[in-house]
Amino acid sequence: MAVLLNQTSNLRFRIELLRRLSDGTTRPASLEMRVGLDRYQHRAGSEHAFVPMLDVPRATLLDMDLIQFLQALEELLDGRVQTAALEASVDPAIGLRLQGGPDAFLVEVGVDLLNVLEQVGDLAGERGADLALYRFAVNKRAALAFCAALIQEFSAFPTDPSAVKPGEPA
Repeated sequence: MAVLLNQTSNLRFRIELLRRLSDGTTRPASLEMRVGLDRYQHRAGSEHAFVPMLDVPRATLLDMDLIQFLQALEELLDGRVQTAALEASVDPAIGLRLQGGPDAFLVEVGVDLLNVLEQVGDLAGERGADLALYRFAVNKRAALAFCAALIQEFSAFPTDPSAVKPGEPA
């Protein structure tokens, strides 16, 4: 799981790559991921924990979107660009943008709640009608750790077509 912890350590964004959905032979190569935003909660006594504020248990992320984001994130951390953005546009749409640098970055996380909220009275909202946007700051160390964890997690899924059995999820 890749975790992006804000500067005050009271909010975290997490991405967990769960499984390969498509190998890229018949449909674009994609992964199933779980995305969440948690806040730190002080409890009575000495217990402390992160509790979920928003949890997207299943979302689709195209390999190329993740690869382009990782490249942009590395360039951002090197100071060559000012923004790195990821948009998982398959329902539910999830966006992540880091901008700024070199020592601190503004993180914006946006989630279309269309497939997250339960339907009420068999009525569903329209795409883009219900959005959640969170903004917070992270330092370079947190951004580096997030990038490294995301690369490590992505490495568990083969990207070389010769290593994937055609037509079957890996």
